[in-house]
Amino acid sequence: MSQKCDHCDQTVIIPIKLEDKVFCCEGCKTVFQILAANNLGSYYTLREQSGKTGFAPVEITNQKFKYIDHEEFINKYAKREENKLSMSFYLENVHCVACLWLIERLPHFEKGILSTELNMSKSTVEVTVDEDVKKLSEVAKMLETLGYPPHPIMEENQAKIMQRKEDHKDLIRIAISFFCAGNIMMMAFSIYAGAVGAIKEYFDYISLVLFLPILFYTAIPFYKSAFFSAKNKVVSIDLPIVLALLLGGFLSIYNVFTQGGHIYFDSLATLVFLLLGSRYILKKSQQKGLATSEISNFFTNITSYKLDEEGNETEVFASFLNIDDKIKIYPGDTIPVDGIILIGSSSTNNSLITGEMLPQKVSIGSEVFSGTVNLDSEIIIQVSKNSKDSKLGEILGQVEKGWNKKTEIITLTDTIAKYFVSVVFNIAGIIFTYYAFSGDIYTGTIKALTLVIITCPCALGLATPLSLTLTLSKLAKKGIIVKDELVIEKTNKIKNIFFDKTGTLTNGRFKVTYFESLKDNGHKNILYHLEKKSKHPIAKSIINYLVEEEADSIKEIQLDGYEEILGVGPRAKFKNATYSLRPLKSEKTQATSVGLFIEEELSIKIHLEDSLKPSSKEVITKLKSLGFNPFILSGDNQSVVSRLGNELSIPENHVYSQVSPLDKQAITEKYEHVMMLGDGANDAISLSQVDVGVAVHGSVDISLRASNVFMTNNDLNLLLDLIIASRETINLIKRNLIFSLIYNILGVTLALLGLISPLLAAILMPLSSLTVLLSTVWGTKLLRSSLKA
Repeated sequence: MSQKCDHCDQTVIIPIKLEDKVFCCEGCKTVFQILAANNLGSYYTLREQSGKTGFAPVEITNQKFKYIDHEEFINKYAKREENKLSMSFYLENVHCVACLWLIERLPHFEKGILSTELNMSKSTVEVTVDEDVKKLSEVAKMLETLGYPPHPIMEENQAKIMQRKEDHKDLIRIAISFFCAGNIMMMAFSIYAGAVGAIKEYFDYISLVLFLPILFYTAIPFYKSAFFSAKNKVVSIDLPIVLALLLGGFLSIYNVFTQGGHIYFDSLATLVFLLLGSRYILKKSQQKGLATSEISNFFTNITSYKLDEEGNETEVFASFLNIDDKIKIYPGDTIPVDGIILIGSSSTNNSLITGEMLPQKVSIGSEVFSGTVNLDSEIIIQVSKNSKDSKLGEILGQVEKGWNKKTEIITLTDTIAKYFVSVVFNIAGIIFTYYAFSGDIYTGTIKALTLVIITCPCALGLATPLSLTLTLSKLAKKGIIVKDELVIEKTNKIKNIFFDKTGTLTNGRFKVTYFESLKDNGHKNILYHLEKKSKHPIAKSIINYLVEEEADSIKEIQLDGYEEILGVGPRAKFKNATYSLRPLKSEKTQATSVGLFIEEELSIKIHLEDSLKPSSKEVITKLKSLGFNPFILSGDNQSVVSRLGNELSIPENHVYSQVSPLDKQAITEKYEHVMMLGDGANDAISLSQVDVGVAVHGSVDISLRASNVFMTNNDLNLLLDLIIASRETINLIKRNLIFSLIYNILGVTLALLGLISPLLAAILMPLSSLTVLLSTVWGTKLLRSSLKA
């Protein structure tokens, strides 16, 4: 009878005992001992009460964290106050309140840890230590030992400090604008109520004094923007704001001293306050939406082992390596930089860089690249390019450029705004010139000023980026991490959607339905150890079958030269014979078929079946009703994939089976406006090449790097949420764009007909921006309710 691990509750294969307790691995045993030694047994009670199941065994890795303690790293990424050091980490395997309870208990039993604050929604923890007592690397190691592998969130201190300073300046400007505008409005209200004579003159002078900080301090951002755009011969939407401020302000100052005509201090001060406030809200919304990018640290951290002249090894962060440094790369490690092999030979997986799935042999003198994986033996390389200039660095740089690109609709909005400003300026100039030649400069100034104020296209520049940013934030809360704004617009154009089969449309939890051992000589044990190292869903299913049905056949052995060929399967040597697991494409069955081979001789034949995710059929049906064309791309045999296509009512010519990673790329390239969903390394090439690549929950690292979108759970309905959000957001932007254009055209007409004054124009202009802002917030709230977030 199989036993269950007393820590993770997984089936025990080779039991590890501690008194009356049984564990599946040394990692689970270690965590149990730590909890028991610190009277933290309540963890198990809380975990049981949470109702969560399926806890993973605690994997002991060789990962080290000493690079975190280097002064260069601390200065750049940690926060230091006196003798306190603080840093944030992304944690794996955070799943319930028991995790929260345990992680925030660390200061109670680990000396030197001052605080640990866990954000459950983001799976991030902020750790503060007394650096005289405890190192951050020691806390990271403790978190990993407890089963929560940490990944430092590398937000540069300088950038954070600059951001705080900028926010501080913005808030001061907003506060001064609010104070001045409020008091000026009080003076104006008294005048509107009937104050005349000396009292009116006194209030006008007070308003003038209060307006000076507005004119010469709080409006500086508008002056800078207008100056740089004029310097670069570009039309900026801040130009009419500056013109309105200067014309209206100096005209009002002139009227104060002459006591003739209208004074617009109240309207202009309110205008500046509203614009500063709305832009600050926009900026903070964007920062909040972009905060989801901190999850990218989970996919890009690379450490390395630097060698000094005596050959001593020091763990450093890849970003701090210099050209000509010598580093050691262990089997299974990701190569952190481009370099030349000085000592050793091995093979590398270059799929992330080249798309080639088969291992590449490398030896002394061979060039190796950042982002590739060393498979066989340890090697020593000399750095030829730093991480930024490496091949992977160039790829990531291109990705970042893509993140900073404006979407077509933002570009269109900017273009409309610029042309509109140019047209308004020309009309205002013609009006002023006409009245000036007629001898009525005052009327010309008033009409031109009214036109410039009321037609300021701030709403055009505000609504679109705010809509996109709020949508990204809503999607992130829903569990859809979108890497850049372009995805929203691209998703709105998608017509063809390709699905990987295993783990995407299906649960990825195979069940062995047929197991035939053609040779009874311990090959089941070799099969077990081959599949034990693989993360593929098929491997997990075979392991479960062997544990339940063939436990007596499993003994501890050591395989040599283990490697996993993406899209094929694992292979290794045992007693000088090569064993490999491969698909059985010739099997005439509707099940997934794989076989264990000794050299080229079939030893074990296995059939497995997978089940559809509950949401797959519903989502495919919904997509078809919305006009999308669904496809299936799978490396599985034809009968299995065809049966799945029939079950989902996908046309036969849209179902592809027995395709390699390169075949998947070739197929998707035949179509336009393509989205692909996948979770395996063999999907990475296609995910990186299509218009929108979506990595579903459970994806391997390479797929996460290649994709544009990451879904944090297994529910395919998130795809519908992404599509709905994209469509609604683009519709919202178009609605706001139409409203802004109608408002501005109406404003031009009223100004030309002389039906409004600069005073009324100054009131209406910020109201238009506020209306668009409220429309955007309201629209995204409706979006949130439609997403049920």
